[in-house]
Amino acid sequence: MNEFQLTLTNIAARRSTSISQLAKLVGYEPFLFENIVAGKTRQVPVDFFIRIADVLELSTVETDDLVRSWAFGIERWNWSLNNEGSLRGPVKRRAG
Repeated sequence: MNEFQLTLTNIAARRSTSISQLAKLVGYEPFLFENIVAGKTRQVPVDFFIRIADVLELSTVETDDLVRSWAFGIERWNWSLNNEGSLRGPVKRRAG
């Protein structure tokens, strides 16, 4: 489960709503909604977070947490700084 999915599931559970109920309430096609939540697609509709915030009546802090989990979720930890540097090889400098 990715960070966004975990955050959204926790918020929805506090509101006594399931993810499938939420998909219906926000008005998106369930397949699209599930793909976004599961992290299978990064292409979200422009009003995606606004609709979720409105339906779940999220506070500004909760909305920010949700957006932050999407933008800076665990997907960013799938790469390593050490691996990135080793792919390039040593820097060759020219004299003079």
